[in-house]
Amino acid sequence: MYTELFETVYPINTPKKDTGLVVTGVDPFALGDKSGLETGDRIIKVNGRELRDFLDFQFYVGSEDRVQLDLVKKSGEALELDVEVGEGEIWGLDFEYFAPRQCANDCIFCFCNQNPAGSRQSLFFKDEDTRLSFLHGNYTTMSSISKMELDRIVEQRLSPQYVSVHATDPEVRRHLLGRKRTDDVLAKLRYLASQGIELHAQIVLCPTINDGEVLHRTIDDLSELHPSLTSVAVVPVVFTKLHNYRDRMTAVTDEFCRALIKQVRPRQREFRRRLGNTFVFLADEFYLRAGVRLPGRAHYGNYPQIEDGVGMVRRFVVEANNTLNRDHLDRRAGSVRHDAARAISPGALDGTIATGELFYPILARYVSEMNERWKTRLKVLAVPNRFFGEEITVAGLIAGSDLLAARGSLEGNFLIVPEQACLKSGHIFLDDLSLEDLERELRLPVAHGGSSLSSTIERAIDLESRSSSGTVGALAD
Repeated sequence: MYTELFETVYPINTPKKDTGLVVTGVDPFALGDKSGLETGDRIIKVNGRELRDFLDFQFYVGSEDRVQLDLVKKSGEALELDVEVGEGEIWGLDFEYFAPRQCANDCIFCFCNQNPAGSRQSLFFKDEDTRLSFLHGNYTTMSSISKMELDRIVEQRLSPQYVSVHATDPEVRRHLLGRKRTDDVLAKLRYLASQGIELHAQIVLCPTINDGEVLHRTIDDLSELHPSLTSVAVVPVVFTKLHNYRDRMTAVTDEFCRALIKQVRPRQREFRRRLGNTFVFLADEFYLRAGVRLPGRAHYGNYPQIEDGVGMVRRFVVEANNTLNRDHLDRRAGSVRHDAARAISPGALDGTIATGELFYPILARYVSEMNERWKTRLKVLAVPNRFFGEEITVAGLIAGSDLLAARGSLEGNFLIVPEQACLKSGHIFLDDLSLEDLERELRLPVAHGGSSLSSTIERAIDLESRSSSGTVGALAD
């Protein structure tokens, strides 16, 4: 799914009509304000170079001590401003966000092709924008990128870049991307790597298509670009009954996951010995489905692919163990305290924590330990996915309607939902229902649980307080 900013800020269905860049905010007394710039002004050029977006502005003015601006005032008046930039001065300007470029591929595994009716509008948008890759870690295939765009990445140091490679075999990649012609992704990566651009790669693994020897070749080819290409994430293909190309796909099974782990482990050991890091990482889902112990903390290094579902569970487990190992018992008060600040009375925190079926065993184990140790009354509920189909078991794809359908299994005074399932801004689920909608329908306080056990505890404390006070509606961010 897309990042928070992509969902809420970028105008995905608004084509850009005018040249230049509109100023949307001016800090008082900053250089832009002193130069006479106002909200609504459109800057066309900086030192004779046309602006495509705010990245251009930042780059063109970044090291200049004198800047010439060609602009059109909100009134329509065309002006040229010659601005002297003093040492340490900042422009203090906000600009309009650019409309992302769309992907022209027809990937046979693309999740955008299997969204049910009623999904959030942004879920149908397939972006292919290297600027968003730099800014927010969105993956692009670079299948149709021009030499001019590649040069811009190098010139403006739009690093790191996240690239959906999937296969370095040209014909296999062409098939996966649904293209008529092949493209040489390795040549593009080599060019960026030779210019010092940090790269991260993704492989959506589709059984019988890009696994086995094809996967080995892909990993070998990408490893030759290390250290510029820092990490490779291997994630499982996911498809539902709504997928356009389900007949072309083979489902990932638990047995496949076990075989894959055995196949990749020797390569990971080799890379740690030869490159100094694991380099190729398997998504958490492979380990959970295989019933294989998760790799340790050191395996993931600085978690370079955590947003791709690689190491997220390990990070949760590390934090949860630390949380449960703290001394939460205030013996003088006779109650459990979280972070020595907020009391948890024995028998309190009576509510339900919803999650996906895949993560349920891990979360349930830690919540059970909490309940036994601190005498809380929390229930973990594995929510079946009806919105996308019951073959979808990850927490991040639970819809609001799935939670409403599970109302008969809810217990206690409040409900905590997975953080990844709803936007923090607006609290919107994948099916356009909101936390407010759930509160109104369930007549219970509802919030997302954050990314850790400690944040879930904080949410539970807040929700129980709201429940006891009869307050439903003041949602936590």
